[in-house]
Amino acid sequence: MRRALLLLATALPAYVGAQDLVVDGTHRSADVIRAALAKPHIVRSGSGKLELPRDSTISTTLIVVGRPTYLASKVNGDVVVIGSDLFLRPGADISGRAVAIGGTVSLTTLGHVQGGTESFRDETYMSSVANGTTTLTYQRVSLVDPVPLLQPAGIQGLLIPSYDRVDGLSLPIGALITVSGVEIEPRLTYRSRLGVVDPGVEVRTSSDRDVRFEGRAGRDTRSNDKWIYSDLVNSLTTFWNGSDTRNYYRSSVGEGRVFFHIARPGMVLEPFVGGRYERASSISGTGDIFTVRSRTDTEHTKRPNPAVEPGDISSLLAGAMFNDTAGVVISRARLELEGSASTMAGTSQFVQLTFDGRVAFPTFGTQKLRFRGHGVATTGDAVPRARYAYIGGSGTLPVADLMEFGGGQLAYLESLYLIPVDAVILPVVGSPVVTVRHIIGGAGIKSLPKLEQTIGAGLGLSVLHFDVDTDVARSRGTKFSFGISLGS
Repeated sequence: MRRALLLLATALPAYVGAQDLVVDGTHRSADVIRAALAKPHIVRSGSGKLELPRDSTISTTLIVVGRPTYLASKVNGDVVVIGSDLFLRPGADISGRAVAIGGTVSLTTLGHVQGGTESFRDETYMSSVANGTTTLTYQRVSLVDPVPLLQPAGIQGLLIPSYDRVDGLSLPIGALITVSGVEIEPRLTYRSRLGVVDPGVEVRTSSDRDVRFEGRAGRDTRSNDKWIYSDLVNSLTTFWNGSDTRNYYRSSVGEGRVFFHIARPGMVLEPFVGGRYERASSISGTGDIFTVRSRTDTEHTKRPNPAVEPGDISSLLAGAMFNDTAGVVISRARLELEGSASTMAGTSQFVQLTFDGRVAFPTFGTQKLRFRGHGVATTGDAVPRARYAYIGGSGTLPVADLMEFGGGQLAYLESLYLIPVDAVILPVVGSPVVTVRHIIGGAGIKSLPKLEQTIGAGLGLSVLHFDVDTDVARSRGTKFSFGISLGS
């Protein structure tokens, strides 16, 4: 029955003009569709799969109704697939968001989505045509094809693994229990270097509600440096070169957040409040994991892991997430304020503000300017080291040592100018991209030190890039690097 719903769009023509499509519903997914309709856009619909090849460019937002979409092209806007799946292929370059409603966004490591991805798997839309206007009416998939009470999480119970210098291979398996719109996901994570199995559970309510909850509890290896690289990129760089861009500590943690959804065409604001309780302890970093290179390097794989004070921290949380794809300027940001209620012996109460943001917009032709910023500000006489953040080396300040600077105060800003060489189109990787960048940043315990500045240039081929960077003061020399980038 579910598949029949997804094929209802076969009655639509292959192209629907902007004025011919309306949405009936007040859910988050309806807001996403309306936001796409508010921009210059095209609508494609039908029953067969839609293939958009690498050498094609779509100059506006793309809305697809009822068709599995295989996208390898460049899209100057959002991509919203309704009633089916969106498969991103090598070469995909989307300046806005990639969204699947009634399906899933399948990612590729050889593509870029500036505005992020989202999948509304439990929602779809039925279509009807009257007086030349097509109306999409909201329908929960579970009302047609009931969600099983118990099913494997991820792919047959296997969740996304990761690899780092303190846990080695982290291999999670889990199940998914769904009761009255509430998802409960218990999991067990085997950590090869530690030889332990960590229990955990995540609880979340349906994402289509104006008020939703996300919470988790369990034993974990935590880091305050996940903003630098995604889990996938950090795992790959660790395995290949031992360049783990994170410091870690062990934690038994329970935390939850209540989100309030506020949407306008092309913009989503989600304020939240919550709390966290954790018991922190140190974890060693002795380099006894496999890496292809730098296996015995004390600056990489064998880099000592900073110790933290053992004990409990309880705190209140507040903040907001923001995503704007309404115009040519694409931006997203997250702000979180943590205020401690209690801390371990030898440390003081603290208040910590953490900001992470991205902004991108076109300049001339296909050229783009991107900014990436991260900041941490902390008050307190003796802040727990479990709240320190670190910076330096790959992913932040290229000419500095890996994670050289750290503390309760951190500032980082990267400006990146991208110049695609459109006249050259290479097989598989597409057009080369010349980049020019400036980076400024630093971190300290109670105050910021003099900030480091780096200038550089690079050449990118899809997610592969070659960079040359030097510090402005010319005291650290020049660094040549080759790596991968899966977007931010």
